[in-house]
Parts: sequence; C-alpha cells; structure tokens
Amino acid sequence: MGMPQAEKLSVLKGRPLWIHAVSVGEVQAASALIKEIRTRGFSRQIVLSTTTETGKAMAMRLSEGLFDLHVYYPWDNRKYIRSALDRINPAAFIVLETEIWPNMLWELQARKIPAFLANGRISERTWKNIQKYPVAKKLFSELFGIFDGIFLREQLDFDRLRALGISEEKIKITGDLKIDALLNRIQPEAKEKWQTLLHAEKGQLYVAGSTHTGEDEIVVSAFEKLKKTSPNARLILAPRHPERAEALCSQFENSFKICRLSELTEDFEIVVIDKIGVLFELYGVSEAAFIGGSFTDNGGQNILEPVAWGTPVQYGPHMEDFAEASQEFLSRGISAQLNSAEELAETWCAIAEGKTDVETVRGQCRQYFAEKAGAACKICDAAAKSMK
Repeated sequence: MGMPQAEKLSVLKGRPLWIHAVSVGEVQAASALIKEIRTRGFSRQIVLSTTTETGKAMAMRLSEGLFDLHVYYPWDNRKYIRSALDRINPAAFIVLETEIWPNMLWELQARKIPAFLANGRISERTWKNIQKYPVAKKLFSELFGIFDGIFLREQLDFDRLRALGISEEKIKITGDLKIDALLNRIQPEAKEKWQTLLHAEKGQLYVAGSTHTGEDEIVVSAFEKLKKTSPNARLILAPRHPERAEALCSQFENSFKICRLSELTEDFEIVVIDKIGVLFELYGVSEAAFIGGSFTDNGGQNILEPVAWGTPVQYGPHMEDFAEASQEFLSRGISAQLNSAEELAETWCAIAEGKTDVETVRGQCRQYFAEKAGAACKICDAAAKSMK
C-alpha cells in the first residue's frame, strides 16, 4: 500500500493506462486483458497495481514484459489517492472484478479520467447487503454509475446492476477473462513434467484443490474409500493456505504415506502442496478434481481451472461465486455437486472403475471453452474509444 518512490515512477512517459488487480485471481484475469491490449498494438505504457505480494509475483510470472511498472495500490484515502493520481496521471483506469473503492472512483470522476470495471461481478454476500441496507444500495448505485463501462462475467451480474438502476448502455456481458487467461496458461510440457515428477505410472492421481479448514477430513475420508477399490490411487491435497501443509501431514501421517511437495517421495499416497503457483498445472495430471471452499460456506474456489484441462470436477453445496459456471457444468455433465464424503467417494470410484465416460466429459470441457473464450477481445472492442 502507499506510493512508490519518485525514482521508480520516473520510467513513466506520457499518460499510461492503469490496471488494478488486487491479488492472484484478479491478476490472472488481468493477464489475458493485458496480452490482448498489447496484441492490438496499444502503445501507451501500462501500470499494473496489486494489493498483495503474491499478486505481484503472479503478475511477474504471467505478464512480465507486457506492462511497464508495478506499484502497490494506495490506501483508499483522499490524500493517498490524489497523490497517486497526480504522480501516475493515467489516461484511463481499469479495475478487475469487485474492487469498488469510493475515493478512487470519486477522484477519477472529478478528473474526468475514464474508469472501467472488467470481469465485474457482484457476489451473493454483497448483493444481500445491498438488498438489506438502503444506504448500501444508494452508495453502490452511485459508485457503479461512475464507471464509463462495466464489463460483466455473467447474466446474473447484469440483472443485479440493472436492478440498481445502472444504464444498459454502460453494462455489457463480455464473459470471464479468466477463461482467456486459463487457455493462455495451458502448456502440454507442464503436464508431462508433473507426470514424471509425481510418478504418474504408479497410479491414478486425484486432486483436492484450494481446500479450507474442515474440508481436508472430508476429502481424505473419500480417498480412503476410493483406496479400497483402487489401491493404486493417490491424492494431491492442495490447501488454500499452503502454510497448513505441515499440520496436514502430521494429521494424516498415521493413516497414509504422506509427504509435502517440497520433500516429495516416490512411494507417497498423499502429497500435500506447500507452495503457491503449481495447482493449475497439477489439475492437468488428475483424473478428477475436488474444489474447496464448497463444503465450507466460502462461495467455492475456481472451478474453471480443472475444466480448462478437461478434468471432471466435484464440489460441495457452496459454489455461489461461480454459480453460473456451476449450473452449466452440471448440465453438461462436467461437474458433480455433492453433500458428503460418501458421495465424493462414489464419484471418484465411478471414474476409477470406468463407469463414468471421461472422454465425453473432456469433449464437453473443450466445447465449453470454445464457446466462452474471447472476453478480452470483447472488452477491448467496447473500451477502445476511451483508451486512445
């Protein structure tokens, strides 16, 4: 937070485009947009801001060389916001997903700097608060009204903004930038690398991705049942917070041959991921993937990542943050929404025993992405006039 030193800002020449992506997920979405902007020959400099260090690390990994300067986003205080805008002097400002900061938007409006919301969404929790509190409804209506263009992921978000009184001329459904970003990230050689490192020939691999506290026991219970019919099955357990890895190893060490990824052993039954940045590629080597944040009331983690690899997905009753994608995946037979460890075990056993037509699932995954890709292109088309 705060502003970088003057010498860091000295690299800026003219008025850049400022893109803000709070952390890892938003940076992934932003990477597809930045790539499309550069592909179109956009000549202005680009400043990319994040709020977290992990967001910066992901930005450097995905988009280094495509943007000109990284800064940490300033506190949403009039003094800091004004100082940031004075120093950066952007020609336009694009913010990703749900980062609606009042002082920034009010100051952009006062300076007549075009502002855009890309990959926009209104979470279920935010919408409930807007409905519950008239003051919140009035504030969000005012703030969304400041944007020159709002580019949304889903129809549900469009309907909610219309209910707030936002003009249809400002809002467009452009799809999910993360789909474009995911397609950009798929590297066949990465799959081959992990197959070798994890000794995939020793048995089928199942992934539990971004699990929250309380979900690991459910996943391991399902895995234990799977092992009874598929003794060579192995589990990749990726906690949402990798610092929990050591505790998870201690918790299950009496039941399974378990290790951390950083200390990988050849004969593991469960490997616990203890670093960030590898889960996406690991989905590519799995037979099936359970997605965390879904048995706990956390709205669900990203179900698009495994589907990009053609991997069948499973999750609990909470997938509110990816509600529309969830419904479509269910209707296509790509995903299964479950209520217990027993149901997860049954689903995994059906896949392991060939009772599920995985090739049909993979075909549906490819079809979904063929239909849904292109958000970056649509956003650039819609915002082109104001970004000149």
